[in-house]
This record gives sequence, C-alpha cells and structure tokens, in this order.
Amino acid sequence: MKTNKGKDQPASLAESKPADPGSKTFAQDLFDGVAQSYDTWAQVLTFFQYLSWRRFLVSQVALRSRKLVLDVCTGTAGVALEIADHDDGRIVGLDVSHSMLEAGLRAVERRSLDGRVQLTQGCAEHLPFPDETFDTVVFTYLLRYVQDPDATIRELSRVLKPGGELLSLEFGIPEALWVRALWEIYNRVVMPVMTIPVSRGWHRVGCFLGPSIRDFCQRYPVDRLAAIWRDNGIPLVETRPLLKGAAIVMWGTKGRLDAMASRSGYLHREF
Repeated sequence: MKTNKGKDQPASLAESKPADPGSKTFAQDLFDGVAQSYDTWAQVLTFFQYLSWRRFLVSQVALRSRKLVLDVCTGTAGVALEIADHDDGRIVGLDVSHSMLEAGLRAVERRSLDGRVQLTQGCAEHLPFPDETFDTVVFTYLLRYVQDPDATIRELSRVLKPGGELLSLEFGIPEALWVRALWEIYNRVVMPVMTIPVSRGWHRVGCFLGPSIRDFCQRYPVDRLAAIWRDNGIPLVETRPLLKGAAIVMWGTKGRLDAMASRSGYLHREF
C-alpha cells in the first residue's frame, strides 16, 4: 500500500504507525471479497441512492481552507474523493480492508489526487494518530463492525480538534410501517436472491446486510447514538433520515470545555 509522505505532510501523520493488520477481522474478510466491484453494486443494491447519500453527507462538511480530514472506513475512498472535490485540504482515508484500499488507491491516482489523499490500513478502535489531529472526522457504515460503538466514538472524538466536526452515514430502518414492510421484504428475500448470480462474495453481503442492520438498529437506535456522541464530546447532534430512514446522516461539532456544560441537545430533521 502506498503512502504519501511529502515534505508538507504534518509530522504527526508522517510518524504515525498503522494498526497491525495481521489478524483478519470479519469486516476485512467480507469486503476483501467484493472490493473490485464495490462501488457499482453498492449503488445498485441501494436503488441508486448510494452516491446521493454520500453527496449529502459531504455537503454537511464545513468548507475551511487548508484543513485536515480523516475519513474512517474509507473503503474505495469515495467519500475522501468527494470531499477533495469541494475542499482544498488534505484527507487521510483509513480502512481495515487491504483490497478496498487498493481499489481506492487506483481511484485516487486516476484523479491525480495522491498528493492530497493518503490511504492507510488500520482500525477505527485504535487510530494511529495523536490526540486532536484532525479538523474533521467522517465515517461511513462503520459502527456495525466494531465490538464497542461507544469506545469507537470516543476514539474518533479523541483525534478530533475542539471545534472540529464529526459526521457519519449509517444504514437505518424506515419508521413508516408500509415502508418498513417493503424494507423487510427486500432485505430478507430480494437482496439475498439477486446477489446469487453476482458472486459468492456479494451473496454473502446480501445475506448478511439485512440482519446486521436490523440487529444494530435495535440495540443502537438514533437517540442512543446521539447520546453516545454527546457523552464523548459532541454536545449538539443533528440527524437527517434519507430515503424514509433507510439511511441516517449524523453530524455535530466537538465542544470546548468552557462551552459544553451549557449546551447539549439532539436535533432530528425530516428529509
């Protein structure tokens, strides 16, 4: 895996060491099997909403000159590249899957952005960066794959500067009964069947995804996730459901100690 350690790179990043990828995690194994076609089938399986969800997430990133962004669970670097299109700062993308990062690196090089977008292998639970390194931390479809979402949010907040923004995109379950019924049919029947002819790896994803989302959303509904964010330094959390709640975007700003005591909350906005 290439890394870019130019002379303008912050020393804190140049000196950091990626987490040991020696033990293959479930997420690594799952996504290594679909890396080469990930962007295409992620778009198809979300009814061609995957890219629009990603664009909405990035639209909430505050534009700021020369900032440093961390994209956790970067996969094929789609979010990192989207941010690079709208911001002149530098982006570090981190993921556990070597195959996904290889696909992402090819995309970065095709766009001639390897001077601004750096990819590294590591895990979100043990980020290889010093405290308060980044102006923005963004993560996508991450929390279902970690053992302790609370500890993971704490780690993400650790590397975020006070006044910096934390943003996420995760799958959700629609609240409206008729939409939820369609969601259940699609995830229980349609997606496992339609992925059979694609590949063994995608069939595995098609069978895994619905139960994984359902289990996670039952254990960590949006209000509980917002509370975890607040407990870890993000006092005011905003959320936006997309496609009737099939996806959830969350964002907030890391508080400074003198302001956090007087300001906390949770805003839910319909879209």
